[in-house]
Amino acid sequence: MPEFQYKAKDSQGLPHSGTISAPSKSLAAGQLRDRGWMVLFMDAQSVPDSRKALSMRWTHHLPPRAVSVEMSLLQLAMMVRSGMTLLTAIESVIEQTPRNTLKRIWSDVSSQIQAGQGLSEAMTAHSCFPEFVLRLVKVGEQSGNLAMVLTRAAQTMRNRRDSRDSIISATIYPVLILVLAAAVTTYMIIFLIPQLENYLQSLGKDLPVMTQTLIDSSFWLREYYPFLLVAVLTIVTCSWIAFVSPESRIVIDKWLLRVPIFGKLFQMGETATFARSLSMMLKSGVTLTEGLTAIEKIVGNRFLRRTIVSARENIIRGASLADAFKQAGAFHPMLYRMAAIGQQTGELYRAMDEVADFQDAQLKAMIKRLNAILTPVLTIAVGGVVGYVYIAFFMALVAAGS
Repeated sequence: MPEFQYKAKDSQGLPHSGTISAPSKSLAAGQLRDRGWMVLFMDAQSVPDSRKALSMRWTHHLPPRAVSVEMSLLQLAMMVRSGMTLLTAIESVIEQTPRNTLKRIWSDVSSQIQAGQGLSEAMTAHSCFPEFVLRLVKVGEQSGNLAMVLTRAAQTMRNRRDSRDSIISATIYPVLILVLAAAVTTYMIIFLIPQLENYLQSLGKDLPVMTQTLIDSSFWLREYYPFLLVAVLTIVTCSWIAFVSPESRIVIDKWLLRVPIFGKLFQMGETATFARSLSMMLKSGVTLTEGLTAIEKIVGNRFLRRTIVSARENIIRGASLADAFKQAGAFHPMLYRMAAIGQQTGELYRAMDEVADFQDAQLKAMIKRLNAILTPVLTIAVGGVVGYVYIAFFMALVAAGS
């Protein structure tokens, strides 16, 4: 029978710790509660084999993945909806969670609840739960609709993840192709062209202009590569410093929204995330200003974050949501136009859902068109680099044989 380590305290506040045997963790905790004890900590006691121990060393300090947190919230919502008590539901989540870090987080949440805290208050101590999740859970506790808001919190996390993955999928292919082109070009400059240069010079003939230009370019790059390397490292260092500096990061993120094609992708993705999250907040009973405070942490673009802060301050001063975002001009124009309609009809959350659905559809269509255009363009570009070298070489062979 499995054994579980526990820490508890009795009705007089005296601490107790040790091991207890039971078929499951929930039954073990029940045995301790039958004694009148409050369970503070409980975990399975086992002697891991070498392979499991190695896995634990690798994963012991890894933070929980967002998708794992999302699944645990869905599991908790399902069990609470079925009638389980909150503590029993959390214990079931702990048993079904594969990663140890998330097990420890939910165990700590369970301990804090048993100590008298609410679920949202216990979750606040762990950064894996986003701000909007905490606010939704708090509203769910107050309204008695905890299962519903947990489901909505998980859905919001999934929508944000899907939007981010769509943008990454659109940008990762061009980046990989450019890296491949740079690697091929570097190989030619360092290894291939010097060998061709020695061979062609041994023929004793004048080289065509195309071939001589290629050899001169290779010689120049090999001669001055230390200076080029220093220049690249300087640019990378300065870019990193600017990226981590709060004020510079705002300028960079603002510029990213204006980059041709990709800036439009970023704007669509962030607009969809904002609109979907705000709709979830409003449907769950969160006020508009509280919702904007929570969503500020969701949006990745720092310039858009500052826009949300400014809009919230304008709303507090009496401005409408539509006017607040229209003045900023950072999100897609459809956002403030639909916000105006939603506020007039009293169904702002429904208008935000429409914005999110439309932006998601536009984003997917744009990514599809972008991939269709970039695939042949980048293939031709990489092929052009390789083809130039081969054409220059064969022109030199033809000139040498004539």
